[in-house]
Amino acid sequence: MARYLCPQCAVHYRASQFTAYNAQSEAWEPPRVSVPQRVARAVRALLGATGRDRDRERREHLEMLRLGVHHRCPQGHRMPAEFLRRETVPIGLVGPSSVSKSTYLAVLLHRIVGMTDLAPMGLTFTVEEHSRAVYQRDYVTPLAMRRPPEQTRLERTSPLVVRMHRDWAPEDDVNLLFFDAAGEGYRDARSSADLNPYLTVMAGALVFCSPVNLAFAPGSGFALPEGIEGATAPGAGTVVAALQSTRTVLERRRDPIPTAVVVAKCDELAALEARRPHPGQSIPLDPGFYGNEEGYLARQSRWPYDLLAAHGQAILAEVGRFSLLTRYHAVSATGCAVNNLGLFERIAPIRVHEPLLGLLHDMGLLEGAAASYHRDTESVAGQGTYGG
Repeated sequence: MARYLCPQCAVHYRASQFTAYNAQSEAWEPPRVSVPQRVARAVRALLGATGRDRDRERREHLEMLRLGVHHRCPQGHRMPAEFLRRETVPIGLVGPSSVSKSTYLAVLLHRIVGMTDLAPMGLTFTVEEHSRAVYQRDYVTPLAMRRPPEQTRLERTSPLVVRMHRDWAPEDDVNLLFFDAAGEGYRDARSSADLNPYLTVMAGALVFCSPVNLAFAPGSGFALPEGIEGATAPGAGTVVAALQSTRTVLERRRDPIPTAVVVAKCDELAALEARRPHPGQSIPLDPGFYGNEEGYLARQSRWPYDLLAAHGQAILAEVGRFSLLTRYHAVSATGCAVNNLGLFERIAPIRVHEPLLGLLHDMGLLEGAAASYHRDTESVAGQGTYGG
């Protein structure tokens, strides 16, 4: 029996547990269907929907929209429009503080919602009605003022629900529910689960770290940003602690969770590239879903991947304990750090869509897309796991 996730209380309910109301908040029930009609529809569903069935479903759907029909969960939370027609996929942003999780999400949504960057791939995104106020206040406005979003608070923050439309599956939209796990602020795994129940239903994870979370050996050719000493840098411990808290909450899950690891603020080390003694050996770059984009690859170069492969093994190993790690990405959320006024000098994200596309691919949500839209999965699978 189908179960649906309430995006506000993070609990799955059966469809029969939701109550329907019209625009006047009066209880609403669909027109009664006779027993012979139900049997006939069940038979046709087994044989495959006909054009007449699809026309009937569209008429019923339009009538519900006209009446303003919406559903509420057993706790009284109002569901997004057309809620029971869409799957909801929770995606967690996992990592310690000050690794640009909120800034990354703000820039990502600006690119895919505001600028429709992925429309050529057949993907368009809209922010769900009840998330628009939070999206505007916490993400759009700060970026418009060239400021980073406020740091995530310890208490549970409101998730953002973004509707994803796929041209090749026009009647099968998906709700992407983005939430900040903020696992570093919780005392233990139990308090993490109590304060952030979305962790227990997480379907995919974006794990964040930055150069200060990596371990640089003398002579490596890399160094921490100016003003941060190696002895006082947070190191990998804060990232590993956040991941361990997350893994404890998820320990009953038998299926691995698709994950992309993002190295944020890697541009802070860009000036060090010329000081490297040797080019080093790179693991394969994520080929990307865009086809041949030599310009992007040249701008990003291979060195951020060397950075994580050589100095972030503790992080990758911890991710591998709960995740289906198929790729990792070295991108910067903003293209620069804030200046002494707390402002971004420029906002130039590099391949900021790649981690999300990787998760969508691993969760099977890009199946059916045109072959030109994304990678040949068989050839990529033959390369083995990135970072391993």
